[in-house]
Amino acid sequence: MPSLRGGGAERTLINLLHKIDYNRYDVDLVVVSKEGPYVNKIPEQVKVKYFYRSKVLARTLAYFHRVFGVNWFYKKKMSLLDKFYNVGISFLDSHFTDLLFYTDKFEKRTAFVHSSYISHEHYKKFSTNDQIRKKVKRERYLRLDGIYFVSHDSMSDFVEIFGELPNMGVVYNIIDGESVLQKSGRSNSQSSANIKSDCFIFTAVGSLLPVKGFDRLVRASKIVRDKGYKFEVHIAGSGPEKERLQRLIKKLGLDDTVQLHGFVKNPYPLMKRSDVFVMSSVSEALPTVLCEAMILGVPSLVTNCSGCRGLVENGEFGLMAEQNDHDLAEKMMLYMDNPELLKHYSEKALKRAELFDDNRILNSYYKIFEGEEPAPV
Repeated sequence: MPSLRGGGAERTLINLLHKIDYNRYDVDLVVVSKEGPYVNKIPEQVKVKYFYRSKVLARTLAYFHRVFGVNWFYKKKMSLLDKFYNVGISFLDSHFTDLLFYTDKFEKRTAFVHSSYISHEHYKKFSTNDQIRKKVKRERYLRLDGIYFVSHDSMSDFVEIFGELPNMGVVYNIIDGESVLQKSGRSNSQSSANIKSDCFIFTAVGSLLPVKGFDRLVRASKIVRDKGYKFEVHIAGSGPEKERLQRLIKKLGLDDTVQLHGFVKNPYPLMKRSDVFVMSSVSEALPTVLCEAMILGVPSLVTNCSGCRGLVENGEFGLMAEQNDHDLAEKMMLYMDNPELLKHYSEKALKRAELFDDNRILNSYYKIFEGEEPAPV
């Protein structure tokens, strides 16, 4: 893993590590940069090796690796691995997947894709630069023994860019629904503070990154409030967009309407307390937090992007808005004007959550650990 920051892929990894049968498998975890709230969440059965404890150094070296292809420092680190493995897994596919090829100590090499290669801004180079695309396909993806995607949308986007590859498949994220339900019942003063009991509540959870589209949610909230609606929007998450979002909230006069809570260790009481969960992303593969909202039976409102679109089945399991401020605002008002929609989509959310059966998904991982193909989904 690149790091253990507070993102969906990182949370999925932690869920997986807490579910694995350690009587069957020995698991080591390599993390490039020792940073993020999940550093202290790794089970004691897992041996962890951090390459760099300085965030600045880690990000500098990552930049030189990604942009200029400088790799000797990673090769040296990988050469220090002291055992041979049945499988090496890049759990968050990126240029760090290349580290799998910097040692001969893996019998098989696989990667998991948690993003859309079409709509995510970090991957535009693959669709616009034929030379880069062919090089990465040849030197990275064709050398893997397996590549797995967290949704069918994510796999379709990848195929559109790179074409079909051998040993591709879809494995949904492990959500740990039992834990989500349990944690949602706990009191949480950090995330529940200042929530009005008589107010319509929208919540959103995610890293404060441009790809999450929280600026669109803020602008849509301005449109809705100007129509005379009374409501609150609570956003839980941290990231580099924090100051820009704070300025936007202040500029639009939404200080009493939109609240940024920062990273919330347990966001589930806030999510369960809300009337509607909002996913305003520009790009997703399979948004873990949306799956968690469905497990809680919270009606959802998503923007039309891969991952979200597939999870709500184009509006069957949650309302879907187009990628513009006004349509998102319209869908927010539609929920507030029609209480029957809340009941309808709450029931639909619980139905959709049946996809995320932990035991079935865990068995798919076990197949991959043992060099077999997981069952199709």
